Amino acid sequence: MIQYERKRMILETLLSADMVYIDDLVDSIGVSPSTVRRDIDVLVKSGQVIALRGGAVRLNERLSELPSKAKALINKDAKVAIAAAAAREVSDGDTIYLDSGTTTLQMMPFLRGRRIQVVTSNTHLLNLLPDERMRITVLAGEYLASIGSIAGSLTERLLHDIFFDKAFIGASGCSAKAGLSTFDIREASKKRIVHDNSNESFVLIDSSKFGKSTLFKALELQECALITDRNHELLASARSYVVADGSGGR
Repeated sequence: MIQYERKRMILETLLSADMVYIDDLVDSIGVSPSTVRRDIDVLVKSGQVIALRGGAVRLNERLSELPSKAKALINKDAKVAIAAAAAREVSDGDTIYLDSGTTTLQMMPFLRGRRIQVVTSNTHLLNLLPDERMRITVLAGEYLASIGSIAGSLTERLLHDIFFDKAFIGASGCSAKAGLSTFDIREASKKRIVHDNSNESFVLIDSSKFGKSTLFKALELQECALITDRNHELLASARSYVVADGSGGR
């Protein structure tokens, strides 16, 4: 098993627990203790996890947003399924907004061949091969390198005057009390404006984020149309939802 896959498995395990012992990671991944410790050392040095006394580790996500490269490793199959379901909501001629985040970025392969206008704050989109039938506008503003996003007062000023047929928004957490939340107040404000300026808006969120709340509320759960990969009791509180297996509600 290559290191990329082992790191993905470690991060996914840590998402579902406050802390995990290295011995348990050895058993679940099926490699030697020295291999797991080397992988943990890499994740600690990159700031993605924190080593604890007694041979345990935990995610560092409570302190700050995980870097986009780390998030891309987590629940990748679920994110692709969510992105495919979201892309089915797009029609030729639409003007759409694609938010920052790894799940919204996964929509791009499913949108190839569409004659649409895409407005985005997701800088990772610039690394993809262009599609001549798709017009892409990248917003100006402050560059948030760790998450590959454009945000801030200039971005907000521009967004106040742009209106969308459909918006596809990311989030870091989803809970009954905090609604849809994110680590950065600039990101939260941006999502709010986009939601208000869209005929339809969809929040793309994988099930690992259910029950979690991060620093700043962006949207109330009751006003959101969610696209996710798994059924969860929180979906009953959403305005509507689609599960990537084809089911939905409200």
